[in-house]
Amino acid sequence: MNDALTSLNGTHELVWSLLEAGPKSKAATANLVVLATSSIENGPSARIVVLRHVDRVSGILRVFTHAASQKVADLNEDERAEIMIWDPVEQLQIRLTVNIEVSHVDSETWSRLGPGTRLNYAVDPTPGTPIEAPENARQATPEASQMLCLNARVLSIETLHITSDGLSRAVFQDGTSQWIAP
Repeated sequence: MNDALTSLNGTHELVWSLLEAGPKSKAATANLVVLATSSIENGPSARIVVLRHVDRVSGILRVFTHAASQKVADLNEDERAEIMIWDPVEQLQIRLTVNIEVSHVDSETWSRLGPGTRLNYAVDPTPGTPIEAPENARQATPEASQMLCLNARVLSIETLHITSDGLSRAVFQDGTSQWIAP
């Protein structure tokens, strides 16, 4: 067991360390995270996204998405969302409650993308459009206007640590921390 997880300060520090490592390495626990949104029409929806940037001081996590994706429609209806991470080494579940602001990416961000990544931001076909074969989507023309940035402001962090001795759960919100019953 990681000794950091036996204290609230240690747990909080470990969470942010895992988050900060996410954008730096494809092998990092927090490189791929689950983003869950909800809408009245479609209900809850969860999907894997790539964590692109973390700013611990401001409490902002950043991911990119296509302008026509369902998650953007969901967030236009309700900016509240959750991000979930599972660390199999530490046996630690991390749940982040966030508010997400949707914005366009700048030209510098677009210029740093490789051609394969840019194809994710094509005008036609848009995400969810039926196609005959996967290669049909790869024939599209990418456009920077279709790439959006989701800036997720962390409102609270909840952890659940699973050990052979039992469960421990903590919540971090508004500058306070508290152990809570699992």
